[in-house]
Amino acid sequence: MAKNNPFTEFFSKNDFAKAFEQYQNLPFDMNSLLETQRKNIQALTEAQQHAMEGIQAIAQRQAQIVSQIVQDNSAIAKELMGEGTPEEKFSKNADMFKRIYERTIANLEELSEMVSKANNETGKIISKRVSASMNEIKGSVAEKKQQKKAA
Repeated sequence: MAKNNPFTEFFSKNDFAKAFEQYQNLPFDMNSLLETQRKNIQALTEAQQHAMEGIQAIAQRQAQIVSQIVQDNSAIAKELMGEGTPEEKFSKNADMFKRIYERTIANLEELSEMVSKANNETGKIISKRVSASMNEIKGSVAEKKQQKKAA
């Protein structure tokens, strides 16, 4: 048995455009304003979805990096415990540390790019919607002016 969502019930039973009919002198059309706000909420939801997808991808990549670090540390421990002279171990370890360091820097750059990409995509969605919202409001005001002139 499905529960009724009180918010859905509230908004479906109330016509907010009618509630504002008394404000006929507003410089914009209330229905278009409500539609603009609906689109704004939809865009924010989409931006949030993109942000969450970005966070999930970053978390997955970080888990992979941690796993690689554990493997690297295990390999270092095996090398240190292995046979050979201190000079040979030092030489092998220097090469291994260099590879691990380079991989770590590459991983940090990759994570930085992932964060930047997620932020840019989310920002573009919001920026596009803000611009469209301003144009819709401007259009609504212009339309209301024309209706007043015609009347």
